Amino acid sequence: MTTSVHVPGSFTFEVPEGWLDYDLTRQDLSRQQHELRAAVTTAEQRAAVDDAMRQARRLLRTARQQGAAAAAGMIARDDDGGLLMAFVAVFGITVPDGTEPSVADIAQQVSRPARADGYGDRTVTSATLPAVGTVARITGTEIVELTEATSAVMVAMHTIVPVPGQPGSFLVVTGMSPNLPLADALYDVFDAITGTLRFV
Repeated sequence: MTTSVHVPGSFTFEVPEGWLDYDLTRQDLSRQQHELRAAVTTAEQRAAVDDAMRQARRLLRTARQQGAAAAAGMIARDDDGGLLMAFVAVFGITVPDGTEPSVADIAQQVSRPARADGYGDRTVTSATLPAVGTVARITGTEIVELTEATSAVMVAMHTIVPVPGQPGSFLVVTGMSPNLPLADALYDVFDAITGTLRFV
């Protein structure tokens, strides 16, 4: 089962059951944080929940600052008691008339490649979205600035979708997660979510 995320007059996409459609103006994660804390038993686990919620709040704040049009995400416990966190946001990008930016140029407006400290490989490929057609995609790891003093390396997928009838306008659908060991599974999830994108 999925949940629909709808931005009036522009586009819609679907996220898996259990994901939250974030309100970018005033999202309150207090209830979700309370539920996750109640489900764990040790101080270490509660500290991990608090840290994950701080990251989620900072990701939302960063998405707002970068002009996200919509966002959704999930924070849940896995079978081993660890935390899974994933986040999807959609950004609108417009390039000047007469310019032909590369895929990397467009993605750079909402992403920052990871440093050369063991992370940073980025791969440019194409993907086919059922309601859109063939689009460009970048996968790899990104450095996400959570505050002026802190940052985190995250698995990232950026899918660049031309907006029909609006030359020079694109949507960038970005999926991110700090769960680096689960990169392949996360790419499958982000691909499935992006595949539900529809213009309305």
